[in-house]
Amino acid sequence: MELLIAISFISTMTLLIVTVSVSNNKLRYINEERTQALFYSTEALEAVELMNWNDLITGVGDYSVELSGNVWVLNSGSQLLDNKYTRTISVEDVYRLDSSNGHSYGEIVTNGGYFDPDTKKATVSIAWDSKAGSSKVESFQSYFYRWKAERWTQTDWVGGDGQASWIDDTQFASKDLGVDIAVPGVATLKSGFIDWSDATTTANFNVPGNFDQNDVYELNGIAYLVTENNSSGSEFYVLDVSDIYNPVERSSLNIGASVNSVVVKDDYAYLATDSNTKELVTIDVSDVYSPSIVDTQDLSGNSNAFDVVVDETELYLVKGDDLYSFSLLDPAEPDYLDKIDVDDTARELFLSENNVYIATEEDDAEFQIVDVTNPANLNQIGEYDLDGNLKGTDVFVLGNTAYISTQNSGSYPEFYIFEISDPSDPAYIGAYDIGETVHSFSIIGPYALIGTNFLNEELSVIDISAPATPSPVSQFDLSGYVLGMSANCSVIYAATSSNDGEFFIISTEVADCGYANYGTLESSTFDTGSAQVTYNWISFTGTQPVDTDIRFQIATSNNSSGSWTYLGPDGTGSTYYSVAAEELINYNAHLDQRYIRYKLFLNSDSSWEVPILEEVTISYSVYP
Repeated sequence: MELLIAISFISTMTLLIVTVSVSNNKLRYINEERTQALFYSTEALEAVELMNWNDLITGVGDYSVELSGNVWVLNSGSQLLDNKYTRTISVEDVYRLDSSNGHSYGEIVTNGGYFDPDTKKATVSIAWDSKAGSSKVESFQSYFYRWKAERWTQTDWVGGDGQASWIDDTQFASKDLGVDIAVPGVATLKSGFIDWSDATTTANFNVPGNFDQNDVYELNGIAYLVTENNSSGSEFYVLDVSDIYNPVERSSLNIGASVNSVVVKDDYAYLATDSNTKELVTIDVSDVYSPSIVDTQDLSGNSNAFDVVVDETELYLVKGDDLYSFSLLDPAEPDYLDKIDVDDTARELFLSENNVYIATEEDDAEFQIVDVTNPANLNQIGEYDLDGNLKGTDVFVLGNTAYISTQNSGSYPEFYIFEISDPSDPAYIGAYDIGETVHSFSIIGPYALIGTNFLNEELSVIDISAPATPSPVSQFDLSGYVLGMSANCSVIYAATSSNDGEFFIISTEVADCGYANYGTLESSTFDTGSAQVTYNWISFTGTQPVDTDIRFQIATSNNSSGSWTYLGPDGTGSTYYSVAAEELINYNAHLDQRYIRYKLFLNSDSSWEVPILEEVTISYSVYP
């Protein structure tokens, strides 16, 4: 018995020793393998950090890092190391919580947020079959930043040309005659209008009855004229104005209410009216000889609708103290999306980019700005309180500049100019004392065309090329207050309160009044401060209508005086940077070049549409 017990004990102890030994071996294998996996992961992350930023491929897919000569490169597919470890790498874009003026900042977020062009996330995965008898996977992550990423931004060119180096950020090196920089905050193509001091009235048109003509919209040689309620006639007229000396009525239509505003897009005219049952009226004008009402919208309340504006897919209308938004996916039948209260009667609208600018009668906020990025969720983001108890009457926006007019107050100006690069905080620039109520106005190049209550001077032309100190140019007698207008580079179509010949055409009679088709501008030289520099990306903001372009090329040098060879994204002079969002700059073409210039190329294949540049930004990194 004692022998059996001894044998059993020895067997148990032997088994225990063997088990412990096997476990220790497995643990040793796992630790050794994890150490090796950590080494391969660290190697990959360090390789990514050393790579050319422009070579970091983001998106779905597996990649590997390998040495090509003495340079690490990112290749498609996974990588087998030591015939055992499979290494894969993925690189992702990074988004941050907040954004201001196009710059993202704040904590990194996994959903939503704002794109950060100077941060990437790399993930390395190591997979292997362990000697311990199981499959293992280890993952490691790291964030990479463009070291000391800086940004060079230009937002204004009004200071003029002739500046070789970047000192005054409103100046530049040179431009050709095709580029116009007269309006603060924008660079665009030159228009051929312009001597309003020598303009003349070419024709007028007498609408039946003694009724005010409230607004007019001209498009492709057709003027759409709307009037106050005419109980015995029409409130909507279609006039052929292709001959500015002889306007001809093509048709008219009874609306049954005063029409305060009209805008036309493609085959449809949209009217804002005083009716309590059809504040928004849609008219099919595809046949100018036979327009027809195809839709009406009955909005809540009894207040009047005063203005309407449209873009490609949405329509915005003000009625009383509410701003309404509609979808135009079916342009014949606007579909209600949302509305927002603007505190008091809203008079006029202007739609620019993702904002609607509003002139209101609110004493504490005559100028208001509503974000319409999501038209189904309108959001007021800015306002301005003019001095005095003024009432806003009209508004116009061009680039980073907004203009607003008011009723006559006696003690304050009636025409104001604001800088709106930050729409949430409009900045006062200047004002002009008209001396009478302004009903409507338009901005054409460096001129404000202003319709007033002045007898014998109902239309005034103001030079606004120096926005802090506008100055008068000329006045015109139109025999009635100018209540609405539509203008192009050389012609004004004016709707007035005159009882005889209510519709006027005023022209500079310039033979070639279209915009320049092409223009270039070269920036001043910017000093990054070091020859150890890489250039990351270029971006811009602006407006590019159909058949227009905003493009750039970049030149670099280690000599502040150049010479300058402008190159595009393929490193040659035959391509251009043209993507508004951050477009990567060719790395090798500009590596270790201390000084940089950009060249702006503006182009338009349309006589009546021009691109408008508001801001250009170049990101660069100085490395130790």
